[in-house]
Amino acid sequence: MERVSLSYTVDEPTPQLTIEFESLSSRSSSVSQSDNQELQSNHTEPGTSSEIIDPDDHRNYPEGGLTAYLVSLGGFTGTVVCMGLINSIGAIQAYVSINQLKDTDPIAISFIFAVYLSLAYSMGVVAGPIFDIYGAKVLLIVSNLLMFAGLMGSASSKQLWQFILSFISLGIGNGIGLTPIVSAPNHWFLRKRGLITGIVTAGGSFGGLVFPMLLRHTFDKLGYVSSLRILAAICFGCMTISLVLIKTRFTRPRESLSIKDITWSKFTKLCKDFLNRHNDSRFIFVILGSFCTELAQVELVTYFVSFFIAQGIPISTCYILLTVWNGLSIAGRIIPGYASDSLGKFNVNILMISALIVCFFTMWLPFGGDVKVMYLFAVLGGFFLGLILSMLPTCLSQITVVSQLGERYGVLNFILSIGNLVGVPIGAAIIGDGSVARYKVFVVFVGALSIAGTLFYIGARLVIVGARINVKV
Repeated sequence: MERVSLSYTVDEPTPQLTIEFESLSSRSSSVSQSDNQELQSNHTEPGTSSEIIDPDDHRNYPEGGLTAYLVSLGGFTGTVVCMGLINSIGAIQAYVSINQLKDTDPIAISFIFAVYLSLAYSMGVVAGPIFDIYGAKVLLIVSNLLMFAGLMGSASSKQLWQFILSFISLGIGNGIGLTPIVSAPNHWFLRKRGLITGIVTAGGSFGGLVFPMLLRHTFDKLGYVSSLRILAAICFGCMTISLVLIKTRFTRPRESLSIKDITWSKFTKLCKDFLNRHNDSRFIFVILGSFCTELAQVELVTYFVSFFIAQGIPISTCYILLTVWNGLSIAGRIIPGYASDSLGKFNVNILMISALIVCFFTMWLPFGGDVKVMYLFAVLGGFFLGLILSMLPTCLSQITVVSQLGERYGVLNFILSIGNLVGVPIGAAIIGDGSVARYKVFVVFVGALSIAGTLFYIGARLVIVGARINVKV
């Protein structure tokens, strides 16, 4: 009889071990009492250090190899598009506001892009379960086509309703593609997951840095229509690379249930099963923490340039500060991700957000009009903020069975979409007349959101390992 020993670390979700012990007992009734004692002795308490084994697959994760790295490359090219468009959509909004839609109410214009951002996140709740069951290919095909259609449609749009339809298509495609792009590399890496996720999500910062520069250059020389068509072609090419390279290793069993078989009792059972899968205090704390920090990020990025303009800083300098911010966020996604593999995902996340809060209240709030200090703020703040989106999937994967990762990531993004939908109007209401005093209140609000997010992440850590400090988690 082959002897199997398992171990338990904080890097491995508790529910997985329970499932594995049940499967061991059901596979063989011939396991001796001594073997059972060995299995039980290896079931250590959370926070202890031992070898990590994935209960969904007895083999270790590849942790490398050509296929694994190609999947990561596909994830990078995908986030260049899906996250890069989110980070640079303001360049399109600014142009159409003073050109095609110059006679349109600014609130109506903001509605176009608020709906886009909301869909770009909320569609994950649909894409997640599909990814877990069927894999990434179908989702990436649909995503690529919808985003290409949305960008090409927006290039030809002249009226408000045309822009709305185009950005609905773009948002749905963006949301459908984001979940498999970010989740698939987790099927290939466990110990290096923080580093790989950081590299993959760095594509979003790269896209957010390159796309606005490209558009500002081509708007003047080629015009809006050609600029958007060039952007559409680039995005289509990057997403096609993702489609070819991304592969998955784990799927959840399909439920053989057709639409005609669905009754009210079966529907309620499906809903209860869905809620039971996510009735996890660790997951709830991560949702709350990510909601607050993501809302703070949306507020900051949206009003970054306008804050400095209100302080009297020249607009050319404002865009340089924004470029520095986005450039440093690339390093902020990769370096902390690498460190988190050694120090713990939650530990690094809490540390970096805390450092960002210090920057808010020691640089941004008191010295917002000092250009030299703001360059330092752009360097440090961009670096610290870069980890928020990159660390979120790694923290989530640490408390989630890998075959349910897509679904949970989708649920999380759906909740984040609510913040994206209301975040910009909330910020506008706080800023009000745009005076320096109102902007200082805005900075305090962003800082308060970040503090709340940090406390929720600390709550998740307490649930996982208790009050112990010197523990990798």
